[in-house]
Amino acid sequence: MTVSIKFCRNSLLIGVALLVIVAIVIAVGVIPPVKNDTFLFATPESAATGFWVNVDISLIISVALSVIAIRTKVRSRQSTVLLGILAFVTLVLALALTDARDAYMGHGPAMQLVPILLLICIVADLLAAILIIVTAFLYPKKI
Repeated sequence: MTVSIKFCRNSLLIGVALLVIVAIVIAVGVIPPVKNDTFLFATPESAATGFWVNVDISLIISVALSVIAIRTKVRSRQSTVLLGILAFVTLVLALALTDARDAYMGHGPAMQLVPILLLICIVADLLAAILIIVTAFLYPKKI
């Protein structure tokens, strides 16, 4: 199946947009309430640090995907492997957010919004990973 390079670039850029949205939602909607969490066994500072790591990695992946979308013209072994690695890391980020969401489900009414925002971020990460994987194999081969 042959698709245009424009379709592949747009798919990767949609993945970039999803990852940037995840980073913004975590930075603006998740980290502030997590820092103020008063649950008995909560560790707000270390949790906030973990979320900042997730934000940083999401932004690094976004930059890498942007560069790939702009510079890659044909599918090569290197581009396919790199896209596969980026998709895998995105899936790991989604898994980490899933664990955090499960942890915050029982933190009381003050933290009700955090699991909802994390679920949105998990879905966005999964969609981005799917787009990356599909695009890795749809990029046109060199003729």
